[in-house]
Amino acid sequence: MVANTLRTLIFVLFPLLVFGQSLRLSTTAPTSDNTPSTFRLTDGEVTITDGNIAFSQSGQRVTSYSSFGISADQSIISLLKRSSGNAQFVLLSASGDTLNSFTGTSIGSSDPSLGVFPFNNGDMLLRDNITNFTLFDTLGEVYNSISISSQTDDGEQISEVVRSRNNQTLVLYSPKVRRGNKLGSRAEVMTSSGDFERIYSDTDRYLKDVIVSKEGDVIVAITARDGTDDQVVVMDSYGNTLNTISTEENLKGASLSADLEYLTLYSGGRVMVYEALTGERLGATSTRSSVFLADYFPEDNLLLALTGRYSERRGIMNGAEFRAINLEQREITSEEFSAPLGFTKKMTPYFVRTGADSYRLEGGSKEIEIDANF
Repeated sequence: MVANTLRTLIFVLFPLLVFGQSLRLSTTAPTSDNTPSTFRLTDGEVTITDGNIAFSQSGQRVTSYSSFGISADQSIISLLKRSSGNAQFVLLSASGDTLNSFTGTSIGSSDPSLGVFPFNNGDMLLRDNITNFTLFDTLGEVYNSISISSQTDDGEQISEVVRSRNNQTLVLYSPKVRRGNKLGSRAEVMTSSGDFERIYSDTDRYLKDVIVSKEGDVIVAITARDGTDDQVVVMDSYGNTLNTISTEENLKGASLSADLEYLTLYSGGRVMVYEALTGERLGATSTRSSVFLADYFPEDNLLLALTGRYSERRGIMNGAEFRAINLEQREITSEEFSAPLGFTKKMTPYFVRTGADSYRLEGGSKEIEIDANF
């Protein structure tokens, strides 16, 4: 536990020469030769380019699909195609083998909001349009549907889908709902019975992002309103508010520690660590490069961040740098990663702790082993 005297300290990153500190980076063997468009899944690798998915293990290549998705455990790839005006689903293993295929409801010919989200067990979630969703079981039978439309005449953004890695918690949310001059938002969570319940609704605060913990026990909503501080709402899986944290930072994202006790928030050039339930700040750090991902590991009192020049359109990061800050020892170390890194919106990147002061970046084109020495 970080000493009380350190809880309000702010650490500003700048080049330091401190003996004994180092950060060693290495790429895992299976991903060392990966291009920025090649990703390792549970049982094989795939190369994803515009309108094209190639499976390295089988050599199979698929094209001519409207949308595709990857399950939260990265074991299934789903394709959404059109067949005589209806949705046709194809489920493939990470090695390219066909697991299932079926035809569902009718879909539009050029709807940009169409999306498909496979579950770890082979069930399927279809985003029919901006706010409508349909759930299919493994036999292709519809077992639920939901619309999270606000019925506003002023428009709303395409609804987003967030899942826990074990697929136990599913959140659907409308990021921005316009009513006159106001931007609101709403979010629904799927219950154990398969129904949906409203967990967030506001007429003048919009949702910048929603994060679900690995096991689905905690949901974090980042909300904003022009001219006010960003607010972070920490909820349990039923939508009960546990805490609300406000910050002047223009937040980009958040992460929860494995024990769910600590919340890491980051903007373009700043990272902050809080106790999730009390809102007490342990520390913060600033960086010249744009923060892409950050997480705090209380076992090591270590804050880990990835910064770099990331192109969302291309899904490629150049100038990547990993930074580690030991909050207890008040020491900083960093190391550049020269090769470009690729990321896809279909997979969520994250850090995982592999041992004392040892971590791994997963969910990108290359898996990076990170060993810190303080």
